[in-house]
Amino acid sequence: MRGRSLPSCSRPPSTRVPASEATLSATPAHRILVVEDDPEIAHLLSVILREDDREVVLVGTGAKAEAVLEEQAAALIVLDLILPDMDGRRLLKSIRESQATATTPVLVMMAGSSPETRQECYVLGADLVVEKPFDPDEFVVDAQALLTRTSTAVGSSQLDTRTGLLNRAGFVELFGRRSGTGALALILLDEFHDVTERWGWDLGSDLLREASKLLKDEAQERVLCRLGGGEFSIFSEAESQEDLASVSERMLHRLRHGSFKSPDGEALNLTASIGVVAVPEGVELEDALDGARRRVFLARQYGRNQVVSEDTAPEAGATRSRVLVAEDDEISATILMHRLEREGLDAVHYDSGSAAFEAALAETPDLVILDVKMPGMDGFEVLERLRRTPAYLSIPIIMLTSMGSEADVVRGFRLGADDYILKPFSPTELSARVRRLLRRGRSSTAL
Repeated sequence: MRGRSLPSCSRPPSTRVPASEATLSATPAHRILVVEDDPEIAHLLSVILREDDREVVLVGTGAKAEAVLEEQAAALIVLDLILPDMDGRRLLKSIRESQATATTPVLVMMAGSSPETRQECYVLGADLVVEKPFDPDEFVVDAQALLTRTSTAVGSSQLDTRTGLLNRAGFVELFGRRSGTGALALILLDEFHDVTERWGWDLGSDLLREASKLLKDEAQERVLCRLGGGEFSIFSEAESQEDLASVSERMLHRLRHGSFKSPDGEALNLTASIGVVAVPEGVELEDALDGARRRVFLARQYGRNQVVSEDTAPEAGATRSRVLVAEDDEISATILMHRLEREGLDAVHYDSGSAAFEAALAETPDLVILDVKMPGMDGFEVLERLRRTPAYLSIPIIMLTSMGSEADVVRGFRLGADDYILKPFSPTELSARVRRLLRRGRSSTAL
């Protein structure tokens, strides 16, 4: 945690500054967009960030933030993760996919503490994640450092600032301009999260730069980009899936034999899990990436450090990861079960907290998904009881909560949740969060 408490401050005359009422006269190099629905925190940020030559624009929803960014550029975006109209991670992804904001520094604020959620924010393109409550003096220093980076940055808005490769926005544009079929590979560095957790993002940035050079050598004329975190993608138009799988094997070989070292000189054995898919004409990028992610998931299931280009059935005797779902809403439960089963997972559903808890004690799954509000025993009580059980000290648990319920998120993290999903949720985002937690290997049978 970056600070113990927020200093007291007077409440602003109005509870929020609508985007339509915010002044947009400053130059982009001197404008900060703050996306925060809590009026007291928004007012505090406007006070500590504003200077004579700097404007702070306050908005309280993701939709208003998108409206402001369509009209005017900003030098820095301060983004709260829990918004009343959308998950802040969804807005962050949108910011990174737009050429106008692809390289704009984003400082994410989050309540509670979850290493997985922090890591996902970095994967999606956050430059810094700060936990609430924060120290105002440290916050100003962090913001100033990001603003300085903006003022000195050079290059295209389509280039990733850490590696020089195409960024997500550039990749989206080029993929959209393709004229026919092709193939796409998704490359996920296996140990990147562990490296950044142990040695920090400075070494992580060095590793990304070195890895990108090796990948670029093999990619040659193909389109290579960094999507975020340790995730890269390569697309080749008019090339077969088999041909791109061969290229991916060569990339993996280069990574295996790269000279990566920790700050204390320890050799880092870098590998990757790679999924390759064919891209028929008319397929959207997100659908292609989703298919490739499923194969990355299989590569992780089979031991990482390999390329998967087919939805191969598990070998005889292999077991599927098991997910326990506690959700009393029939529609939400149907969507959850359909998506999990589509991912090849063994999902079991219970419509009450007490039934889910009893089933969890009878057989330990690899992951648990709990709705916060259920009749009888709610999700918080189930979570708290499970975390008291030795078998569940390392089992990943995801909480389902209503949109904008920041208090639920904070309480869930304090009780031991690993992540949260806001309802209504995107099935694609659900799959990504489930795969990410399973592949962390947090239980003895998880991927």
